[in-house]
Amino acid sequence: MAAAAWLLARGLALVLLQAEDYAPLLDEMRLPALVLFAALWAWSFGAPRRESLARAGAALGALVVLDFLLTAIMARGLVPGGGVLFGDAPSTADALGFLLCTALCATVDDLPTPGVPRLARWLILAGLLASGSRVGLAAGALLCLFFERGRLGNRAAMAAACILAIWVSLILPLQHTLGGEELGLDWYYSATMEALDQDPRALAVGLPLDVPLALAMPEFQGLVWDAEADGLPVSVFQIPSSTLRLLAGWGVGGPLLVFGAALFCALRGRRRFGFGLLLTAALCATLAPVLHIPATAAALALAMLSAARRPDAAQQSTQPEMERPKAAQTGNAPEQVQETAPQDPAQTQATEAQEARPAQAQA
Repeated sequence: MAAAAWLLARGLALVLLQAEDYAPLLDEMRLPALVLFAALWAWSFGAPRRESLARAGAALGALVVLDFLLTAIMARGLVPGGGVLFGDAPSTADALGFLLCTALCATVDDLPTPGVPRLARWLILAGLLASGSRVGLAAGALLCLFFERGRLGNRAAMAAACILAIWVSLILPLQHTLGGEELGLDWYYSATMEALDQDPRALAVGLPLDVPLALAMPEFQGLVWDAEADGLPVSVFQIPSSTLRLLAGWGVGGPLLVFGAALFCALRGRRRFGFGLLLTAALCATLAPVLHIPATAAALALAMLSAARRPDAAQQSTQPEMERPKAAQTGNAPEQVQETAPQDPAQTQATEAQEARPAQAQA
């Protein structure tokens, strides 16, 4: 590793001086690098178990609830999303909501097996309600309504609680807004579609990364822009939606490849788990940059690998080793019975005579 580092330092010395020119390309290579990391992790240590994802989500949900309570005590009022433990960055609430929805998908399965503790599910839902993420709450409502098991009334009540939390986050004063900051997510959608219309090849290969996507004139505290001003340049890496950013940077093949991989994992392994991840990824990536945040992108890739495992293979890997020798002994039981069963004396003499004939012939 030291020799390889020395060779790279000598060979890339001139390239590193021009790293600023390659910054947009390296920024768009973040998602493939995170997917490769998840693949190497699964190849080295195996895909994570569904129960492990659920317990990790339960721990995260407990921390989100603690953050909400501490923030409310310090602010002497309800603050959706908290901010004392995790900060108040614009994408923090959506990242936490996405991680909790990913863990919530791990609590549903095709068969009602008792592998996942129900306490983990309630901690995940509590953290989702306290996260203040509108995207995560919307995805959680759909997961509870269409992918959870149990009575329809209970599932509808949980979905209604998530919708009520969205309504509360709309009427309370927020410390941070959803995604788009000053410009708004609708502006990014319109600007991207206009840029794609001007370049027909962009749908296949994407827009140029080193050229600004559009020129924006946002309103900063009542500042009025001059009519002759060009505005602020907005690049592809500044788009606050992962789906829209993939479309602008990679063309139509980018979103299709990501969601196609999620669909393949859902069809190959556990259906409820996989389709829940597909719904969560499609909804959250459309409204938030969750696929370009290392924590959320790597967690989604590992969860998809876990969902791709077939139930039979997962059950065999978790089967206790003490049960397998018993099954082997049970399979050999008829042979043992035949060996210990009493035989007829005449049949025994005939068998001994047949075994003695080859010996006499050899002599």
